Amino acid sequence: MATGKITKRAVDAVPVPATGKRSHLWDDSLKGFGLMVTDKGARSYILQYRIGGRGNPTRRVTIGKHGSPWTPETARNRASELLEQVRRKVDPFDTEREKVETAKAEKESRAAQKVVLSRLAFDTIADNFISGYAKKNIKRWKEYEGVIARDLKPAFGSTPLPSIASADISDLLDQIGERGSSTALRAYNVLRAIDVYALEKEKRHYKAAQSPLSDVQRPGTVAKRERHLADDELAGVWQAAGGMGWPFLPIIRLLILTGQRLREVAHMEWKELDLKAATWLIPGERTKNGQTTLVPLSPEALAIITDLPKIKNDHDLVFPSSSGTALTAFSKPKAKLDATILAQMQEVAQAAGSDVEKVQLKDWRFHDLRRTLAVGCQKLGVPVEVTEEILNHRSGTRDGIVGVYQVYRFQDEKAEALTAWGKRVKTLAARQASPANVIDLARRQA
Repeated sequence: MATGKITKRAVDAVPVPATGKRSHLWDDSLKGFGLMVTDKGARSYILQYRIGGRGNPTRRVTIGKHGSPWTPETARNRASELLEQVRRKVDPFDTEREKVETAKAEKESRAAQKVVLSRLAFDTIADNFISGYAKKNIKRWKEYEGVIARDLKPAFGSTPLPSIASADISDLLDQIGERGSSTALRAYNVLRAIDVYALEKEKRHYKAAQSPLSDVQRPGTVAKRERHLADDELAGVWQAAGGMGWPFLPIIRLLILTGQRLREVAHMEWKELDLKAATWLIPGERTKNGQTTLVPLSPEALAIITDLPKIKNDHDLVFPSSSGTALTAFSKPKAKLDATILAQMQEVAQAAGSDVEKVQLKDWRFHDLRRTLAVGCQKLGVPVEVTEEILNHRSGTRDGIVGVYQVYRFQDEKAEALTAWGKRVKTLAARQASPANVIDLARRQA
């Protein structure tokens, strides 16, 4: 049995044994600590020990293969730790086996959970609902299929049903509601039908308590939303967005500057942008009313887009997710943004000697930024018809030359209005840098 000080040089010097054999080098200073070399040349640090003295079986555990992180020094330290366990009559072999079994069980659990979530993916459940239920039981199933394709799949994609946030559903229904309250109600009813179907077909994996619809109000049960942000509130959102990082910092600020819908901005594609002309052409298949719209980019909006990194992805997305697909979940970034705004308000209130506990952030949604732009344009003297064109508030189908005319209608006026709005937002944001303006907001919300 070869013994000696286990060092880097000693480890490298141990010869590779014959086929089917093992070579060992046992350390002469730390009892039981050794190196094992296989007939393939693999070198591993090991520890051999016996619990309970002579008469008890000898056991052996592998510390790890030679190489980062296992060097003679790190392996020796680990061997000392394991020998301390032996001294306390804790068997390292059993401990390591439990770790391996636990890791295996966790891996199997994650794999099983992945399968469950894939079964609960919205697009999968929606397709199964149409083919497995709607076609057999609903006479107007084609309408359901249309709602799913036009409004629901683009919003939720393959997000598992339990992972869809109620706030995201509410925001989507608000956006759909711009086309009419009955349209939003129809979308809600389709969502509810899909959810009921999933609860029945996937009852082993999906429970009623997990349903995101449990906290969503049925459209038509609440008054029409008219919320828009005051100047100091808007400036607060702009400033708080500065701490969001990519991609939500530019998305939120572009929502403010352009007045377009959340998913129209978040799903922006590079091919839609003409940076030389400072325009953004949103195709009809990406707009809520199906009408193509040309959005002039103010200098502030253009500067944001120009500074964006171009991240390679298969869909030409300006803001791809980490997997290269379109962003679908916005509730967590919104919650983080609200927390930042509230913290700013509380900090200023405290500096002003106000009661921090009474400071509250008034409820707002991303969609309210469109209404805020409309109100801002009104204050700037922009004609209503120009504001309506900016927001793409047009209905009906217009083909041929009429459709082209509609895309470019009021283009100069729209550019002028959005430029003025961009300057206004920039002024408000600069003024927000002065604590006095945040104090007004904090006091007003207290």
